[in-house]
Parts: sequence; structure tokens; C-alpha cells
Amino acid sequence: MTGGSLTAPSRVAMLWVEGPDAATFLHGLLSHDIAGMAPGDTRPALLLDERGRIQADMRVVRDAADAFTLLMDPARADDVAATFARLHFSEDLDVLGPDEAAGVIVDDRGRVAGADLVVPGLVPGTWEAVGDAVTVADASGDAGPDAWNARRVAAGVPLVGTDTGDRTLVQEAGLEGSHVSFTKGCYLGQETVSRAQHRGGVRKVLRAVVGDGPIEAGAAVTHDGKDVGSVTSVADVPGHGWVGLAIIRTDAAPGTRVRAGDVDAVVRAVPLTAA
Repeated sequence: MTGGSLTAPSRVAMLWVEGPDAATFLHGLLSHDIAGMAPGDTRPALLLDERGRIQADMRVVRDAADAFTLLMDPARADDVAATFARLHFSEDLDVLGPDEAAGVIVDDRGRVAGADLVVPGLVPGTWEAVGDAVTVADASGDAGPDAWNARRVAAGVPLVGTDTGDRTLVQEAGLEGSHVSFTKGCYLGQETVSRAQHRGGVRKVLRAVVGDGPIEAGAAVTHDGKDVGSVTSVADVPGHGWVGLAIIRTDAAPGTRVRAGDVDAVVRAVPLTAA
């Protein structure tokens, strides 16, 4: 890879689900098609609550026919393990962990060395390993955690727990295309996801808010004097200036002029295109 390298958030928690019923158990809980994975496959998935609200995102790898590794934000791992324990009845399986991974080595395709694992939040093709830190290479040569965050914000990759809340729906966060199978059977929260997809959508969606000056996280986004959302992540994005991510009402469509706190701004779709 070319360009400078920069340290990005590298803390990753791992859960292991193993046993003859592991695939069926995970398939009935998570939003993606887990049963259809072959050993070595990896894919993103969400754990939702019974009302379809996002609780955690993760990367799932099928290590073997009866063994899976789940990578996720350590802040969410205990809750995921507790949910698995609550919903685990007579299935023949074990849930192990969570344990925090130390020294995760990620190659330039975003895969953990030795297995086809992808750390949550990675933008494909941007990551490499330097020592025992998970890092991202920026072809522009910029370095530092702000450059990693700028790439994420420009790509419109939400962080669960930062850009989402306890009541956020899948389509509001824009994760239905990457984290959901609409051809599998039932899973936890599936009815809400399907209804939003096929019967009228949602009233709020993830957008970029591009400011005329510095935007602050937490700033209210207003249009015609009415609150339409709030900024959750902020970055100074090369070629675009100050950009915030916000889940805002759909009536503030791309191109709408808004206020982000005290800053004039315009709503843009994500991912951002070249300015």
C-alpha cells in the first residue's frame, strides 16, 4: 500500500459460539444469512431487539461447520453475550467470551491475519497492520486519528452507539444493504426491518451535513426553525470541509440548507462524492 499510515481505534472484542446448533442459533438471532456461510466466510450482521432497534453490529466468521467467531465493539460485547445467554435454551452449543483481542493484525484488505475476519467499521481496502496496532493507510499521506475518522465520515459508515441510539432502526442508519439478508427466514426484530423495507420506509435517514464552518458533535440540525436531527460524528474532510453525520428527517432532503448549531450547512447524501 502507498501513503502514510495512521493509528485507528483498535480495540476489538471477540465472542465464540460453538456446537452443533451454533449456526441455527445465530441464524435465528442475527440480521444476516448465517446458515448460508461456508467455513472461512465472513460477513457483517446486526443484533436487534424485539422491536427491530439496533443493539450491536459485528463481523461474523464461520471458522468451521459448528464454530463461529464474532468481532465487535468491546462496549457492546457484554450486552451481546447477555442476550445470547437469555435466548439460549436447549440448543447444543457454548458461548465463550467476550475477550478483548490484543495485537490484532489486519492486512490491506481489512482482514485479520490468519482468518478472513474484518474489524467492525473498516472501510474495505484502507487498512494495514503496523506493529500491534490496527492502522489505516491514507493515500493522501495524511496521518493521525482525525484522518481515519474523516474517511469514515465521508464514506457514511455509522458507528453503533455513536451515530445510533437505542431506538435507531436499520434503515435509519443505512445498514440494510450491507448487514441484512431479506431472503432468510425470521430473526430477532425481522418484522420491523421487513415492514420498513417494503411498506413505506422510515422517516429519518443517515445523511452528511456539510458546514460553512466548524460543526460540533451534538449540535442540533434545524430547518425553517424546526429540529430535524442532531450531529453525532464530525470530521474535517479534505475536499469538503467540515462534515457531520446525522440521522435526520427525510423532508430535509439532500441539497436542503440547514443550521447545524450556529453554522450554516447543507444536507448531502452519503457516501460523499468528489466536491
